[in-house]
Amino acid sequence: MDESIIAGITNFFMACPLLRDGVFRVNALGDQAIEYSIETGVFNPILKRYVNGDTLRQYQFNFVSREYYDMDRIRNIQNSEFYEQFAEWVEEQESLGNFPELPEGCEPDSLSVLSSGYIMDISMRNARYQIQLQLIYYKEAKKHE
Repeated sequence: MDESIIAGITNFFMACPLLRDGVFRVNALGDQAIEYSIETGVFNPILKRYVNGDTLRQYQFNFVSREYYDMDRIRNIQNSEFYEQFAEWVEEQESLGNFPELPEGCEPDSLSVLSSGYIMDISMRNARYQIQLQLIYYKEAKKHE
């Protein structure tokens, strides 16, 4: 069981079989290909509050990568294909009920892709790509003794 939501998400995606050898970071992405990162976003975490204090929550984040990039059509198609396959992998994990491990008192409900993979930043050597995702989970209210 992971101690935080971000740790569970990071460990989950580090196990993705589509990832190539490269550095995996959190909230940081270097300027050299190939690197991956999970970046947290700005969002309202609570979707619904129940009478007993439990909550239905969301955790929105981006999966980002630094990929080799140039004017070669084949390389850029391969970069786009990676994100198509990555989105399919996430959807397959969701349908199989395979979710990130969460802290005690949290139970995952769904993991979904919010956007297709797209380029955020380009140089003639590499490009930053990202895809937006959302984890929905239930969190039990802390019991006061």
